[in-house]
Amino acid sequence: MKQLLFCILDNNQKAETLLRTLSQEGYNGTVMNTTGMHHVLPDVHGHGTAISLASMVDDYPQGNLTLFIIIDEENLEQLKGRIRELTGSFKDIPGGMFVLPLSSVEGIF
Repeated sequence: MKQLLFCILDNNQKAETLLRTLSQEGYNGTVMNTTGMHHVLPDVHGHGTAISLASMVDDYPQGNLTLFIIIDEENLEQLKGRIRELTGSFKDIPGGMFVLPLSSVEGIF
């Protein structure tokens, strides 16, 4: 059975290195730039709803990289272990991962 692994990482140089390493090891997937809700929603517990100037600058590092890989179930634990190694169990590169089973897959991945 095929599985769909999602890995969400803080967008930084270490995350880009992780993606390059996984690619060199033969893993292939899709990466999207994503933004967590805490980056989009105003701070309701803070001192108002003003948007910071830093969030309006194009080159300000924010958001996440979301990687998703379709993988055979028998190779899943190896990939998850490799991601744990490369992220320092998500301490060196903040983020997380989860897996969904796929009931149907068509095409070449």
